[in-house]
Amino acid sequence: MHAWRVTRFGEPAEALTFEEDVPAFEPGPGEVKIRVEAAGLGLPDVFMCRNGYPLTPPLPFVPGQEAAGAVVAVGEGVDPAMIGRRVFGTTAFQAGRGGLAQECLMAAGAVYDLPEGMTAVQAAGFYIPYWTAWIGLVRRAALTPRDVVLVLGASGSSGCAAVQLAKAVGAHVIAVAGGPEKSRFCREIGADDVIDHRSEDIAVRTRALTGGRGADVVYDPVGGRAGRAGFEATAFEGRFVVIGFASGEWVRIDVSETLFPNISLVGALPGAFPRAVYDRAHRELSDYWRRGAFTHVGSQVFDFADGRRAIEHIAAGAVQGKVVVRVR
Repeated sequence: MHAWRVTRFGEPAEALTFEEDVPAFEPGPGEVKIRVEAAGLGLPDVFMCRNGYPLTPPLPFVPGQEAAGAVVAVGEGVDPAMIGRRVFGTTAFQAGRGGLAQECLMAAGAVYDLPEGMTAVQAAGFYIPYWTAWIGLVRRAALTPRDVVLVLGASGSSGCAAVQLAKAVGAHVIAVAGGPEKSRFCREIGADDVIDHRSEDIAVRTRALTGGRGADVVYDPVGGRAGRAGFEATAFEGRFVVIGFASGEWVRIDVSETLFPNISLVGALPGAFPRAVYDRAHRELSDYWRRGAFTHVGSQVFDFADGRRAIEHIAAGAVQGKVVVRVR
Protein backbone atom coordinates (compact mmCIF):
# COMPACT_ATOMS: atom_id res chain seq x y z
CA MET A 1 0.00 0.00 0.00
CA HIS A 2 0.99 3.66 -0.29
CA ALA A 3 2.02 5.40 2.90
CA TRP A 4 4.09 8.18 4.38
CA ARG A 5 6.58 6.72 6.84
CA VAL A 6 9.09 8.19 9.25
CA THR A 7 12.27 6.36 8.28
CA ARG A 8 14.75 8.45 10.30
CA PHE A 9 14.41 10.96 13.11
CA GLY A 10 14.71 14.66 12.39
CA GLU A 11 12.69 17.51 10.97
CA PRO A 12 9.69 16.40 8.85
CA ALA A 13 11.48 17.35 5.60
CA GLU A 14 14.16 14.74 6.23
CA ALA A 15 12.25 12.25 8.37
CA LEU A 16 9.27 11.49 6.10
CA THR A 17 9.41 9.23 3.04
CA PHE A 18 6.59 8.38 0.63
CA GLU A 19 6.56 4.65 -0.11
CA GLU A 20 4.41 2.68 -2.54
CA ASP A 21 5.09 -0.86 -1.35
CA VAL A 22 4.50 -0.80 2.40
CA PRO A 23 3.18 -4.20 3.57
CA ALA A 24 -0.53 -4.09 4.33
CA PHE A 25 -1.47 -3.91 8.01
CA GLU A 26 -3.44 -6.86 9.37
CA PRO A 27 -5.76 -6.33 12.34
CA GLY A 28 -4.88 -8.12 15.54
CA PRO A 29 -7.31 -9.21 18.26
CA GLY A 30 -9.77 -6.44 19.04
CA GLU A 31 -8.72 -4.33 16.06
CA VAL A 32 -10.30 -3.20 12.81
CA LYS A 33 -8.59 -2.28 9.56
CA ILE A 34 -9.72 1.00 8.00
CA ARG A 35 -9.56 2.03 4.36
CA VAL A 36 -8.47 5.58 5.09
CA GLU A 37 -10.40 8.40 3.45
CA ALA A 38 -8.80 11.20 5.48
CA ALA A 39 -6.19 11.48 8.21
CA GLY A 40 -5.90 14.12 10.93
CA LEU A 41 -2.46 15.45 11.83
CA GLY A 42 -1.18 17.45 14.78
CA LEU A 43 1.87 18.54 16.74
CA PRO A 44 2.43 15.02 18.14
CA ASP A 45 3.24 13.94 14.58
CA VAL A 46 5.92 16.63 14.41
CA PHE A 47 7.30 15.56 17.78
CA MET A 48 7.33 11.91 16.68
CA CYS A 49 9.35 12.83 13.59
CA ARG A 50 11.88 14.35 16.01
CA ASN A 51 11.69 11.40 18.46
CA GLY A 52 10.40 13.86 21.05
CA TYR A 53 7.00 12.36 21.92
CA PRO A 54 6.42 9.84 24.73
CA LEU A 55 4.51 7.43 22.46
CA THR A 56 6.91 7.53 19.51
CA PRO A 57 7.08 4.02 17.98
CA PRO A 58 10.25 2.37 16.65
CA LEU A 59 11.37 3.21 13.12
CA PRO A 60 9.99 2.97 10.51
CA PHE A 61 6.42 4.00 11.30
CA VAL A 62 3.36 5.65 9.78
CA PRO A 63 2.29 8.82 11.64
CA GLY A 64 -1.24 10.18 11.95
CA GLN A 65 -3.06 9.84 15.25
CA GLU A 66 -6.60 9.97 13.90
CA ALA A 67 -8.43 9.03 10.74
CA ALA A 68 -11.79 8.38 9.14
CA GLY A 69 -12.83 5.75 6.63
CA ALA A 70 -14.55 2.41 6.09
CA VAL A 71 -13.91 -0.80 8.02
CA VAL A 72 -12.56 -3.40 5.56
CA ALA A 73 -11.39 -6.18 7.91
CA VAL A 74 -11.69 -7.17 11.56
CA GLY A 75 -9.42 -8.99 13.96
CA GLU A 76 -10.15 -11.85 16.32
CA GLY A 77 -13.04 -11.17 18.67
CA VAL A 78 -14.54 -8.37 16.58
CA ASP A 79 -18.04 -8.65 15.10
CA PRO A 80 -17.72 -9.07 11.30
CA ALA A 81 -20.85 -6.92 10.98
CA MET A 82 -18.55 -3.93 11.49
CA ILE A 83 -17.20 -4.39 7.97
CA GLY A 84 -18.50 -1.62 5.74
CA ARG A 85 -19.21 0.89 8.52
CA ARG A 86 -17.74 4.37 8.01
CA VAL A 87 -16.07 5.30 11.27
CA PHE A 88 -13.57 7.68 12.82
CA GLY A 89 -11.26 7.48 15.79
CA THR A 90 -7.68 7.27 16.96
CA THR A 91 -5.30 5.00 15.11
CA ALA A 92 -2.75 2.45 16.31
CA PHE A 93 -0.08 5.12 15.73
CA GLN A 94 1.85 4.06 18.82
CA ALA A 95 2.43 0.73 17.07
CA GLY A 96 3.49 2.49 13.87
CA ARG A 97 0.18 1.96 12.07
CA GLY A 98 -1.10 5.52 11.84
CA GLY A 99 -3.49 7.20 9.46
CA LEU A 100 -1.15 8.74 6.88
CA ALA A 101 -1.56 5.71 4.63
CA GLN A 102 -4.14 4.03 2.44
CA GLU A 103 -5.01 1.74 5.38
CA CYS A 104 -4.62 1.96 9.14
CA LEU A 105 -5.60 0.05 12.27
CA MET A 106 -7.86 1.11 15.13
CA ALA A 107 -9.15 -0.48 18.33
CA ALA A 108 -12.64 -1.77 17.53
CA GLY A 109 -13.99 -0.61 20.88
CA ALA A 110 -12.88 2.97 20.35
CA VAL A 111 -14.36 3.85 16.95
CA TYR A 112 -17.58 5.74 16.30
CA ASP A 113 -19.83 6.14 13.29
CA LEU A 114 -19.59 9.47 11.52
CA PRO A 115 -22.25 11.92 12.77
CA GLU A 116 -24.99 12.70 10.28
CA GLY A 117 -23.83 15.19 7.67
CA MET A 118 -20.13 14.99 8.59
CA THR A 119 -17.63 14.26 5.83
CA ALA A 120 -14.58 12.04 6.27
CA VAL A 121 -12.33 15.11 6.10
CA GLN A 122 -14.27 16.74 8.91
CA ALA A 123 -14.39 13.53 10.96
CA ALA A 124 -10.63 13.05 10.66
CA GLY A 125 -10.17 16.42 12.34
CA PHE A 126 -12.86 15.96 14.95
CA TYR A 127 -11.95 13.17 17.34
CA ILE A 128 -8.81 14.31 19.15
CA PRO A 129 -9.32 18.12 19.26
CA TYR A 130 -12.99 18.12 20.23
CA TRP A 131 -12.91 15.13 22.54
CA THR A 132 -9.86 16.60 24.29
CA ALA A 133 -11.72 19.90 24.67
CA TRP A 134 -14.77 18.07 26.03
CA ILE A 135 -12.70 16.11 28.56
CA GLY A 136 -10.82 19.25 29.62
CA LEU A 137 -13.66 21.75 29.76
CA VAL A 138 -16.80 19.72 30.46
CA ARG A 139 -15.61 16.63 32.30
CA ARG A 140 -12.63 17.98 34.24
CA ALA A 141 -13.26 21.73 34.61
CA ALA A 142 -17.07 21.48 34.92
CA LEU A 143 -17.52 24.47 32.61
CA THR A 144 -20.70 26.53 33.04
CA PRO A 145 -22.26 29.41 31.05
CA ARG A 146 -21.22 31.74 33.90
CA ASP A 147 -17.52 31.11 33.36
CA VAL A 148 -14.90 33.17 31.59
CA VAL A 149 -12.55 30.86 29.69
CA LEU A 150 -9.04 31.80 28.61
CA VAL A 151 -7.88 29.58 25.72
CA LEU A 152 -4.16 29.57 24.97
CA GLY A 153 -3.01 28.62 21.48
CA ALA A 154 -6.53 29.33 20.33
CA SER A 155 -5.83 29.23 16.60
CA GLY A 156 -4.39 25.69 16.71
CA SER A 157 -6.42 22.49 16.50
CA SER A 158 -6.86 21.95 20.24
CA GLY A 159 -7.46 25.62 21.00
CA CYS A 160 -9.85 26.09 18.09
CA ALA A 161 -11.96 23.19 19.36
CA ALA A 162 -11.90 24.58 22.91
CA VAL A 163 -13.06 28.03 21.76
CA GLN A 164 -16.01 26.59 19.85
CA LEU A 165 -17.01 24.12 22.57
CA ALA A 166 -16.84 26.79 25.29
CA LYS A 167 -19.04 29.07 23.19
CA ALA A 168 -21.48 26.20 22.62
CA VAL A 169 -21.74 25.74 26.39
CA GLY A 170 -22.42 29.48 26.73
CA ALA A 171 -19.22 30.69 28.37
CA HIS A 172 -17.39 33.95 27.64
CA VAL A 173 -14.22 33.13 25.69
CA ILE A 174 -10.95 35.03 25.64
CA ALA A 175 -8.67 33.61 22.94
CA VAL A 176 -4.89 33.98 22.83
CA ALA A 177 -3.11 33.90 19.47
CA GLY A 178 0.00 35.29 17.79
CA GLY A 179 -0.33 37.97 15.13
CA PRO A 180 -3.18 39.70 13.29
CA GLU A 181 -4.07 36.79 11.00
CA LYS A 182 -4.45 34.24 13.78
CA SER A 183 -6.26 36.79 15.93
CA ARG A 184 -8.72 37.38 13.11
CA PHE A 185 -9.25 33.61 12.81
CA CYS A 186 -10.09 33.41 16.53
CA ARG A 187 -12.79 36.04 16.09
CA GLU A 188 -14.18 34.09 13.13
CA ILE A 189 -14.61 30.97 15.26
CA GLY A 190 -16.50 32.87 17.94
CA ALA A 191 -14.08 34.24 20.54
CA ASP A 192 -15.54 37.18 22.46
CA ASP A 193 -12.14 38.76 23.06
CA VAL A 194 -8.73 38.09 21.53
CA ILE A 195 -5.29 38.73 23.03
CA ASP A 196 -2.35 38.94 20.62
CA HIS A 197 0.51 37.62 22.74
CA ARG A 198 3.04 39.21 20.39
CA SER A 199 1.96 42.69 21.40
CA GLU A 200 0.02 42.25 24.66
CA ASP A 201 0.75 40.74 28.07
CA ILE A 202 -1.60 37.78 28.49
CA ALA A 203 -2.08 38.09 32.25
CA VAL A 204 -2.40 41.88 32.30
CA ARG A 205 -4.86 41.95 29.40
CA THR A 206 -6.97 39.12 30.84
CA ARG A 207 -7.27 40.92 34.16
CA ALA A 208 -8.25 44.11 32.32
CA LEU A 209 -10.93 42.29 30.33
CA THR A 210 -12.40 40.72 33.48
CA GLY A 211 -12.42 43.72 35.79
CA GLY A 212 -9.33 42.47 37.59
CA ARG A 213 -10.79 39.06 38.45
CA GLY A 214 -9.12 36.81 35.89
CA ALA A 215 -10.36 33.75 34.01
CA ASP A 216 -12.45 31.09 35.76
CA VAL A 217 -11.01 28.41 33.46
CA VAL A 218 -7.67 28.45 31.65
CA TYR A 219 -7.21 25.90 28.85
CA ASP A 220 -3.50 25.33 28.22
CA PRO A 221 -2.32 23.21 25.29
CA VAL A 222 0.82 25.35 24.97
CA GLY A 223 2.81 25.27 28.21
CA GLY A 224 6.01 27.26 28.58
CA ARG A 225 5.82 31.02 29.06
CA ALA A 226 2.29 31.24 27.67
CA GLY A 227 1.12 28.64 30.16
CA ARG A 228 2.79 30.54 32.96
CA ALA A 229 1.05 33.77 31.91
CA GLY A 230 -2.24 31.87 31.78
CA PHE A 231 -1.73 30.66 35.33
CA GLU A 232 -1.10 34.23 36.47
CA ALA A 233 -4.39 35.19 34.80
CA THR A 234 -6.42 32.54 36.65
CA ALA A 235 -9.18 33.81 38.93
CA PHE A 236 -9.71 33.01 42.60
CA GLU A 237 -11.08 29.44 42.75
CA GLY A 238 -10.28 29.10 39.06
CA ARG A 239 -9.41 25.89 37.23
CA PHE A 240 -6.17 25.66 35.25
CA VAL A 241 -6.49 22.82 32.74
CA VAL A 242 -3.22 21.25 31.59
CA ILE A 243 -3.62 19.90 28.04
CA GLY A 244 -0.19 19.81 26.40
CA PHE A 245 3.14 21.41 25.57
CA ALA A 246 2.94 22.83 22.05
CA SER A 247 5.73 25.24 23.01
CA GLY A 248 8.06 22.31 23.61
CA GLU A 249 7.94 22.50 27.40
CA TRP A 250 5.32 22.01 30.08
CA VAL A 251 4.04 24.92 32.15
CA ARG A 252 6.05 25.41 35.35
CA ILE A 253 3.91 25.91 38.44
CA ASP A 254 4.90 25.41 42.06
CA VAL A 255 1.97 23.73 43.81
CA SER A 256 2.32 26.19 46.69
CA GLU A 257 1.21 28.93 44.29
CA THR A 258 -2.25 27.36 44.09
CA LEU A 259 -2.87 27.66 47.84
CA PHE A 260 -3.89 31.25 48.55
CA PRO A 261 -5.88 31.80 45.31
CA ASN A 262 -7.49 28.36 45.74
CA ILE A 263 -6.66 27.42 42.14
CA SER A 264 -7.29 23.86 40.98
CA LEU A 265 -4.66 22.32 38.69
CA VAL A 266 -6.51 19.91 36.42
CA GLY A 267 -4.90 17.37 34.11
CA ALA A 268 -6.91 16.38 31.05
CA LEU A 269 -5.97 13.43 28.84
CA PRO A 270 -8.79 11.69 26.95
CA GLY A 271 -7.16 8.28 26.71
CA ALA A 272 -7.99 6.57 30.01
CA PHE A 273 -11.73 6.88 30.60
CA PRO A 274 -14.34 4.09 30.46
CA ARG A 275 -16.41 3.71 27.30
CA ALA A 276 -19.45 5.31 28.95
CA VAL A 277 -17.59 8.63 29.22
CA TYR A 278 -16.66 8.55 25.53
CA ASP A 279 -20.23 7.65 24.61
CA ARG A 280 -21.46 10.73 26.46
CA ALA A 281 -18.82 12.89 24.76
CA HIS A 282 -19.83 11.51 21.37
CA ARG A 283 -23.52 12.21 21.99
CA GLU A 284 -22.97 15.76 23.21
CA LEU A 285 -20.39 16.71 20.59
CA SER A 286 -22.47 15.19 17.79
CA ASP A 287 -25.46 17.20 19.00
CA TYR A 288 -23.44 20.42 18.99
CA TRP A 289 -22.24 19.51 15.49
CA ARG A 290 -25.77 19.01 14.19
CA ARG A 291 -26.77 22.37 15.69
CA GLY A 292 -23.98 24.11 13.77
CA ALA A 293 -21.82 25.01 16.77
CA PHE A 294 -18.59 23.75 15.20
CA THR A 295 -17.81 25.61 12.00
CA HIS A 296 -14.09 24.98 11.54
CA VAL A 297 -13.55 21.20 11.60
CA GLY A 298 -10.77 19.96 9.32
CA SER A 299 -10.19 23.51 8.13
CA GLN A 300 -6.78 23.13 6.46
CA VAL A 301 -6.79 20.28 3.94
CA PHE A 302 -3.85 18.80 2.03
CA ASP A 303 -3.74 16.13 -0.67
CA PHE A 304 -2.16 12.76 0.13
CA ALA A 305 0.79 13.56 -2.14
CA ASP A 306 1.51 16.55 0.09
CA GLY A 307 1.64 14.62 3.36
CA ARG A 308 5.14 15.82 4.16
CA ARG A 309 4.18 19.42 3.46
CA ALA A 310 1.18 19.06 5.79
CA ILE A 311 3.41 18.09 8.71
CA GLU A 312 5.94 20.80 7.80
CA HIS A 313 3.04 23.28 7.89
CA ILE A 314 2.32 22.23 11.48
CA ALA A 315 6.00 22.38 12.43
CA ALA A 316 6.19 25.94 11.09
CA GLY A 317 3.42 27.07 13.45
CA ALA A 318 1.23 28.13 10.54
CA VAL A 319 -1.88 26.18 11.53
CA GLN A 320 -5.30 27.77 11.79
CA GLY A 321 -7.68 25.05 12.94
CA LYS A 322 -6.98 21.40 12.17
CA VAL A 323 -4.73 19.98 9.45
CA VAL A 324 -6.27 17.06 7.56
CA VAL A 325 -4.88 15.02 4.67
CA ARG A 326 -7.39 13.77 2.11
CA VAL A 327 -6.18 10.25 1.30
CA ARG A 328 -8.90 9.27 -1.19
